[in-house]
Amino acid sequence: MLLAGVTAVAAGLALWWIVAAAVAAGKGFDITDEGYYLLSYRWWHNNTLALTGVQYLYGPVFQLFGYSIPGLRVFRLCTVVVVHLLFGYSFMRWLRGRRPAIPPTRWFEAAGTAVILAAGGMCYAWLPLSPGYNDVVLLGALLLIACVLWMATAVDRGTPVPFWIPVVAGLVIGAMALAKWTSVALVGLIVLAAIVVLAGQGWRAVARSTLFAFAGLAVAGLFVQLFVIPLNDAVPGILTVNRFIAGTSYSPVELLHHYWTTGLTLLGRTLWYHGLLLVATAVAVVARPRAVCLVAAVLAVLGLAVSAWRVIGYGGAVGGTIHVGTYPSTLLAAVLVTVVAAAGAVIGWRTGVTECSRLCRENARTWTILALLLLLPLVQAFGTNTPLYVIGFNAFAAWAALMIAVLTGIWATPVTARAIVGVVLAGSLVATTTIAFSGLTRYPYRSPPMSELTAPATQPALKGLRLTPENEHAYSRLTEDLRPYLKTGRPMLAFDKMAGLVLMLGGRPLGEAWIAPAERARTVAGIEEACRKKRPAQAPLILLNRAISDQDIAALRSCGLDFRADYRQLAPPWQTMDLQVWVPKAG
Repeated sequence: MLLAGVTAVAAGLALWWIVAAAVAAGKGFDITDEGYYLLSYRWWHNNTLALTGVQYLYGPVFQLFGYSIPGLRVFRLCTVVVVHLLFGYSFMRWLRGRRPAIPPTRWFEAAGTAVILAAGGMCYAWLPLSPGYNDVVLLGALLLIACVLWMATAVDRGTPVPFWIPVVAGLVIGAMALAKWTSVALVGLIVLAAIVVLAGQGWRAVARSTLFAFAGLAVAGLFVQLFVIPLNDAVPGILTVNRFIAGTSYSPVELLHHYWTTGLTLLGRTLWYHGLLLVATAVAVVARPRAVCLVAAVLAVLGLAVSAWRVIGYGGAVGGTIHVGTYPSTLLAAVLVTVVAAAGAVIGWRTGVTECSRLCRENARTWTILALLLLLPLVQAFGTNTPLYVIGFNAFAAWAALMIAVLTGIWATPVTARAIVGVVLAGSLVATTTIAFSGLTRYPYRSPPMSELTAPATQPALKGLRLTPENEHAYSRLTEDLRPYLKTGRPMLAFDKMAGLVLMLGGRPLGEAWIAPAERARTVAGIEEACRKKRPAQAPLILLNRAISDQDIAALRSCGLDFRADYRQLAPPWQTMDLQVWVPKAG
């Protein structure tokens, strides 16, 4: 009955954020980052200048849905749900073999899978509603670990690893490498774990699975080459853009320093907020005398109360971009409690203080998998120029799986220790659900709250979306003012971070789809590269939320355009969304 209850509660929490995400699919539109993703997907086969190859994964899907933004958002939701279900079931199937004392009921697998799915709501903590390369890396990593778990299950049972598992792994690796080349660090970590797991059947099994994985990787490359886009067209464009930014992006040393300093800041804040709970966990795990057990119970109650007060009082369970600095301490505290409980159980047994829990008898393969789950959220975010936890904690489902493994593996420890881990796991699921729900409804990514999005969009590119009445009016007026100049595929430049306006107007980017104020040299290089290959048949429309710079004018000159001689301002900025809109004098 307990497992059935856990399944029902966790499934309810999962359904909470899933329904919210489904409703949000038709709400709001971010013209910055989400607009950039969608613009690159809209012209995925025409514009090869791109930072990554993610447009070759989602572009055909976007086209299949008739360039429907709500349709693509729902597709993302389906992939998030399906991948977390596959990962959850694969993990619980493997854990079943490591926990022989668990009653032989399917409720065990169902409960764990539901818990992991509920934790998957962190994918909607703050990111845009449309999918991007972060989705490919995260979901690909969970699929790869699912493959490792199937391998580990076969090794534990003494059966050969099915050939299709490494083939699937190779396919996933191909997609991840195409979407974000810095994911090779994550792939390398998972491959290392797979080798450790497969070594349990000998090096012949390692070699066999390696060959099948390479076969899957080759199939992925061949499929892209034959049915999506020739790699000799796609790869040079990606290399060109990466060359543009090579001199201005973070160096590996600078990134590591950035990760280290921001990580220490988060750790310090977490210890300050939740230190008492961590102390209570450490004491509870090794408590044996009656007096010590009583002290541990008192500390546990106080620690949980203080942590709950901190979470509620400091917005530690609220999502959205403005809260990415507050809720991570809640999630980190949950995994630190788990690590302290696991370490205390093992160290206590080795020093003769406590009895041996199931966790003490785990083999090297199991510890490798548990370490992989611990590291995954941070490693999968490597390559971003933001703190690791901003992207990394979206993979909280891996930590939820780790917490399940520890909770079911420390059954010989005092009840207070098990109660702390169980309450923290339950609390973390409530936190992730409220983070996802508030991130979708109250604090959507660069969008007003869902309650203010009431006006149906009238622009064809935004069909099916609801915007604020003010934005809908402004977009409609801008579209109407530019109507004589609009034609599907008309080249456009939107400075800065306004790719969504180009998409809305049916335009096509000249150069990269991404234009940012901090990367003007990259923007100029993209325009010059595009005009070097093929000058546009029509002069591009220009939209600016700032004054045009000499760099921009020089870039236009490379396209054979004299800005001052060839352009005029469409109307005063107050009539065009406070933007400077420049149109060609001719045509």
